[in-house]
Amino acid sequence: MTEDRSSTSNTINVGSRCSELALCQTNLVIEMLKDKNPSLNFNVIKMTTKGDQILDKALSKIGGKSLFTKELEVALDDKRVDFVVHSLKDLPTTLPPGLTIGAVIKRHDPRDCVVLHTKHRAVTRLSALPAGSVLGTSSLRRIAQLARHYPDLKFENIRGNLNTRLRKLDQDNKYDGIVLAAAGIERLGWKDRVNLYLEKHDMMYAVSQGAMAVECREDDVETIAMLAEIHHQETALRVTAERVFMKELNGGCSVPLGTWSMLDEEGLSVSGAVFSVDGKEMLYSERNEMMPSNCPFLRPPIAPFSSTGFLSHHQVDMIHGQRPKLTSDAHSVKGLLRNKIIVHRSGMCCPTQDVAKYDIAEQCGKQIAASLIRKGAREVLDRARAAGIVNVNEAPKNCVNNANTSEAATSSQSSVKLENGTPSDGALNLEDVIPVLEDDNSSSVAEPPCKKSKPTCLL
Repeated sequence: MTEDRSSTSNTINVGSRCSELALCQTNLVIEMLKDKNPSLNFNVIKMTTKGDQILDKALSKIGGKSLFTKELEVALDDKRVDFVVHSLKDLPTTLPPGLTIGAVIKRHDPRDCVVLHTKHRAVTRLSALPAGSVLGTSSLRRIAQLARHYPDLKFENIRGNLNTRLRKLDQDNKYDGIVLAAAGIERLGWKDRVNLYLEKHDMMYAVSQGAMAVECREDDVETIAMLAEIHHQETALRVTAERVFMKELNGGCSVPLGTWSMLDEEGLSVSGAVFSVDGKEMLYSERNEMMPSNCPFLRPPIAPFSSTGFLSHHQVDMIHGQRPKLTSDAHSVKGLLRNKIIVHRSGMCCPTQDVAKYDIAEQCGKQIAASLIRKGAREVLDRARAAGIVNVNEAPKNCVNNANTSEAATSSQSSVKLENGTPSDGALNLEDVIPVLEDDNSSSVAEPPCKKSKPTCLL
């Protein structure tokens, strides 16, 4: 670790949701950090988000990805925690002012998978399920693609954490199978429950699926320097392109949108698609980009911040290239540069020598979105939203940053309802959401519906 945290405190407070999967992922990050910094201690603060509390409606009907992140970001903004761990697909593409993605953890299997009821244990492909079989999923993306390829199947909403959904499959006799993210079920050690993995021709996965993000304050140089040691570059570049693609289309849980990506010695390859809710319409685009190591025409890496304390012309140009304007907190910017880190304009911290790679990934995502827009993607997605689905894939606004942010928020936002039930004409602020803190001894997680007495959290 370049910065010495021991000079202030060797205990780091970490925010996490209460679900077994969320805690498993948080503990994975903590173990990675302990390997690099054995002297540090970590205190996990568990919180319940609104998305965890509302389980009787599909996500597309009740809100977007911020349902699972706002309460954590409130605690982060209030400095009650030093960082929070998310499933990256839950994190909005625009972060609240002052927050950043300090690290992206190596991506697990991003594919979707199917867990079938025991009566279908002999089934090896979805086409072999009887007509009228019911698959449980609350995802518009999954329903649209499966309806397109398997019109004889039916779909029913299913919510709850992984334990709950597996128990419903086993006990309710309502579902013939459920569709899940492979990464989550495998991290909990339940890979033996998976019957089918869905490949690209059947199911393009959700943006950032399978990856974890560590969110922190962008002026917390010590934490960012610590997180940089576990940052996975390949995953970060892939999800940068995917998240920009979704942001350009104003996507989220409210619209059927899928992606697929790969990064190898040939470069970055990203595919994107949008679907109508019933799956009958599909628009597809893909793009391949060379990375700087394969391309001789890109500018050379920017030199790290010098020991003299002054910024070079190249460094100033780089800073202005990543941010609309240099913030007043020049101290933190210089501190990050000393550690050869910069906050990329996509909202993610990256090594200064690799800025060009993140620029390429960002441009790749924008170009895929632009291609789909030319093909009519906005119209397809607008029809999905018109079906009574509200897109709220917006980050909560932080009203404590500067006057310009506050003025913009009060001038153009639609009416929202606050925690106390009263309407507001302004944007929903971080201060409007109060986290529900869980006592360490609380037990809100059901036992896993499988033979294992205690699931093993796997990398």
